[in-house]
Amino acid sequence: MILTKKILISLILLAVAVFAAAQGNYYDAVLNLTGQELFNALQGLISTNTYSNYIGARTFLFQQLENHNGYVTCIYTGYEFNVGYNYTGSNNPNTEHTYCQSWFSSPQSSVKKADLHHLFPSNSTVNSVRSNYPIYNIGNHANANVYYDYTPWQSYRGMSPGGYTVFEPADESKGDIARALLYFHTRYNDGLIQQNVDMLPVLVQWHFFDPPTPEEVIRNNGVQGFQSNRNPFVDHPEFVARIWDPSAAESDVPAPEADLVLGKASPNPFTDSTSVEIQSKIPVLATISIHNIKGQKLDSWQENLPRGNSQITWNGRNAQGEKAAPGIYLINLSAPGHFLTARVMLQ
Repeated sequence: MILTKKILISLILLAVAVFAAAQGNYYDAVLNLTGQELFNALQGLISTNTYSNYIGARTFLFQQLENHNGYVTCIYTGYEFNVGYNYTGSNNPNTEHTYCQSWFSSPQSSVKKADLHHLFPSNSTVNSVRSNYPIYNIGNHANANVYYDYTPWQSYRGMSPGGYTVFEPADESKGDIARALLYFHTRYNDGLIQQNVDMLPVLVQWHFFDPPTPEEVIRNNGVQGFQSNRNPFVDHPEFVARIWDPSAAESDVPAPEADLVLGKASPNPFTDSTSVEIQSKIPVLATISIHNIKGQKLDSWQENLPRGNSQITWNGRNAQGEKAAPGIYLINLSAPGHFLTARVMLQ
């Protein structure tokens, strides 16, 4: 147990060190900005990538950036492909441009195509099914086509509430994809309204629903080493609120009292189970999901939260009843207008 605790503490310290090293003084000139001023400053800051060799970028993606012991993971299904160390992404899996190539404005099109911040391994069939449809919420999942594997990560193609064909990625990758698209929009000023669908509000929601993990920061480091720029929304998640909802960013004006509040988890760290206190002004149906630090979903369920004080409890097990491995986990609560997260450590 002592050894396990030492390993966990080492991992936490490593994660903290990775975040600190990643940021350095890169953002010093923009830290006090908000709104359009911050957007413009970030656009200038991250415009240093000029790499335009798509084959070279794709090779780096599959052989180094996303390669873990010879395996790469599909961004939409969670399926792990055994590709070895010499694969270049020419077959299955192939390369997903989360910001579709058909959406590119003409300036810097070759740089955009090779920009690793929005490139991910994908099952080739699911990549084709996604096509160039907007990334958005499905209105009725029961009437949508679902794409998943044994994990299961569930991605959908179907109709948006407004009646347009859209593609909704799995919960496990919503935040990653949101930050990739927000980066692309900021870097190149290419639009997020495609095929009559305004993706921005949903991307902002997903960004907070599925926050960055240390693995995303490590990926950000790798991309910077290759093409000399970073995704600022991975390093500074608060920039999203400062740009697209400045009223929600830090302010000297007290924020209005929230109608749904997630308290601290206790005990934390824990060995058997942990509970999170909840305060709600109204009864609400909430979806609870448990994710590991890699973004993989272990379990999810729904709870009717009463008005007043209540709590949710996780027993440290996955959906199959198997004990989860020691490590850091995210307890996410999703309800209309709310995406709340508590971070816990299982010993």
